[in-house]
This record gives sequence, C-alpha cells and structure tokens, in this order.
Amino acid sequence: MNVELVAFGALALAGAIVLLSAARHLYPKLGIAEEALETAELLTALIIAVLVLTGTGLILVGFAG
Repeated sequence: MNVELVAFGALALAGAIVLLSAARHLYPKLGIAEEALETAELLTALIIAVLVLTGTGLILVGFAG
C-alpha cells in the first residue's frame, strides 16, 4: 500500500466535492446569460469528473501497489 497515492487521491476527491459545492452556491448568483451559464456548468462538470476519476484511480493504485 502506497500511502502517498491514497492521500493524493483523497485530496483530489475532496477538491472535487469542494468545487461542486462552491459551484452550486455560486452559479445562481452570477447573473450571466443562460448560454454562458450552461457553458460554465459544463466546464465545471468536466473538471469535477477529471478530479473524481483521478482521485479514484490514485486510491485504487495506492491500495493495489
């Protein structure tokens, strides 16, 4: 078990959760056009997906290795 990989994976997952929570509270208050808001939500969702997949992968490799 590689503790550093598990720690970085947990950090990536925590970052994804924080980003998702912040985005859900911040986006309704922005007051931008609907099309721009949809684009921002899509980009945020892609960043969160990358963080979740990276965190999960690091945790799995950390436990396997």
